[in-house]
Amino acid sequence: MTRPAPETLEREQGKLWVSDAEMIRRLGVPEKIARAALRMLERDSKSGFPRKQKLWGDRRYWPAIVAYFDHHYGQPGSGDKAAGQARPLGRKWAIR
Repeated sequence: MTRPAPETLEREQGKLWVSDAEMIRRLGVPEKIARAALRMLERDSKSGFPRKQKLWGDRRYWPAIVAYFDHHYGQPGSGDKAAGQARPLGRKWAIR
């Protein structure tokens, strides 16, 4: 994946609905790893990861993506634990 111009990146920052390519750039994960993880999350219907919405051009809602990761990794304010008592939630993924 090629890197967009700085002005394009600045314009994208305020978007609520993002393509997978935009999401991967924002997450800062190598594309190959991110695409493999997305396939795994999409196969598991109970993962809770935000699905693409046809109405919005097969894009995902960015605030829901952030909330998913905050909840999954037990960040304070994610609704599960009080601040200071957070612990990681969910599965432990093995990288091979």
